[in-house]
Formats: sequence, structure tokens, C-alpha cells
Amino acid sequence: MPRRAAVHRLPQSSDRPPYLLLADVLRQQIRAGHLAPGAQVPPSRVLGEDYGIAGMTARAAVRVLRDEGLVHTVQGRGTFVTDPLPSLPDVAAALSAPASRPHMPTAEYAELVRRIDHLTEVQDALLHLLGQAARLGPRPAA
Repeated sequence: MPRRAAVHRLPQSSDRPPYLLLADVLRQQIRAGHLAPGAQVPPSRVLGEDYGIAGMTARAAVRVLRDEGLVHTVQGRGTFVTDPLPSLPDVAAALSAPASRPHMPTAEYAELVRRIDHLTEVQDALLHLLGQAARLGPRPAA
């Protein structure tokens, strides 16, 4: 099954990594009420397809929101918007804490993320091909 075209676009003129751009978009959706407290955040696979990024990149964006206290994950069920949402000063304090202060990734880190994203795409394509092969079933011996 071919990948569907991205439904949404992340800003292209930014120097910020895609995972931070997606975290910004999701944060805005949460603060605007489009993702209400208690609502489930789309799975990383869906976010990746919707924004034309790898699933690992989408997972990194959700991790940023989890670190800020805006979402929480329930194993086996998904990720949900925190109810009640933390106040903006609480989020700002969490971001300014030394352990979670955002920093610009090194060139090596950015290259590794790019390679991991590529490998994830290749893995997805291979899994798709294996699924197609399994549906064809075994071939009779000649």
C-alpha cells in the first residue's frame, strides 16, 4: 500500500528540527482546545502520515509534550491530553529547568536523526512488502 500524501504541512522555512515543529503545532492545538483535556492524541503513525514525517519524529514530538506535562501515555491505550492542563507558568518553569532546557542538536545528532528516519521509512516499506507476500501465499511446487 503506497504512503498517502501528507494532509498538513510543517513550516519549511524554520531551522528547528521537525519534531519541535510538530510539538509546536500539537501544543497550539491543545492550548486552543482542538485537542481538549482527556482527548486522545493521534498515534505517532497517524501523525507521521498526516505531516509527512517519520513515526519516530512524531514520537519525539509527543515526548516533548510529555516532558512539559501537556500529555500522558497509558501503556497499551495511547497518549492523552492532561486533564486538567498545567498553567502556562508551570510549563514555562518546566522548560527552564536545567534538565529539560531545550538545546540545539549537534550536526552529528541531526544526521543520526535523519538516518533513523530513513531507516524507519525503509522498514515500513519492507514490512508492507512482507505483508503483500504473505497474502499471496505459498507457491505450488513445479
